[in-house]
Amino acid sequence: MRTPLTVITGAAEILMEQGGRDPVVRAASERIYRAAREASDSVTVLLRLARAPELLECASLSVAELARQECLRYQSYTAGKPLTLVFAGGDDFLVNAPRELLSAAIGNLVRNACQYTMQGEVIVRLAGRALIVEDTGPGLPEAARARLLHQPIPANLGGSSGTGLGLGLVQRICLYLDASLAFSVRPGGGTMLRIDFM
Repeated sequence: MRTPLTVITGAAEILMEQGGRDPVVRAASERIYRAAREASDSVTVLLRLARAPELLECASLSVAELARQECLRYQSYTAGKPLTLVFAGGDDFLVNAPRELLSAAIGNLVRNACQYTMQGEVIVRLAGRALIVEDTGPGLPEAARARLLHQPIPANLGGSSGTGLGLGLVQRICLYLDASLAFSVRPGGGTMLRIDFM
């Protein structure tokens, strides 16, 4: 899968350079580039998860630092809509983990919240030994909710409301890191996703 993703990324880079004056071409090529990079990151994470645990290099990582970085990384997802993405802090704590896996878990939650929330806010914060991502969006799509609850995913879902694959990946990472992923409905509407670390 890496080869076609590299080809797509390269083609999108060329389009971004040559279509710089046309805002429609520029926006479309940036979207293609971003999607290809995210797919490439997911492939890398899946390959890492497929390896024996003892082969992965772990480090003692600041969850606050990674959460702050992922919030900066996905600020572009708030562009063009009345939405704010903030890292609200909380007491930092350390997790012993491969950096790319922990970043992917946090990043997937932040990206999904920003992607599906059209207005309001996405807040990322720490509480105890938990990372919490809450939003004012429409709530989890049915497929994502089924995936988190380990239920069969309905076959008749149409559209692009979300398949829950990103959350499935976060679940796999949490299992690998001996952490747990939970969700609840946010008071006043929206979703709250929470990763609790041991």
